[in-house]
Amino acid sequence: MLSAARNLPEDPALLKAIIADLQAENAKLAATVRAHDLVVQALRLRIAKLKKQAFGKSSEKIEREIEQLELALEDILVAAAQTVASPSDVEEDEATAHVDSARAMARRPRVAPDTPRERKELDPGSACPDCGG
Repeated sequence: MLSAARNLPEDPALLKAIIADLQAENAKLAATVRAHDLVVQALRLRIAKLKKQAFGKSSEKIEREIEQLELALEDILVAAAQTVASPSDVEEDEATAHVDSARAMARRPRVAPDTPRERKELDPGSACPDCGG
């Protein structure tokens, strides 16, 4: 800490520029931390909601989705812990892109209401080919 203070320039304008750069970097890192916190909170809420729904016919699908969300949450927490241990420039977009891709994989694509639909009715015939009945 003392050696860093010895290397600082004497010019007040340069010191102000350094302070402004550090404040901008601090604001950027704080925004990244807030984004990670929001992602973690959203995943925890989603997991809690799915755990309440874990009954009925689709419970196996919900359990798989819970497992996937828990893995994503764990990955985000590990990544956040690594960035705290060794700070680097982590973009906010990377964290949200990971969550968006997980959400996109979990849902079926929506079909537009004006999409043309084709309906085919198949006639089963009057007699069974195996038994003739």
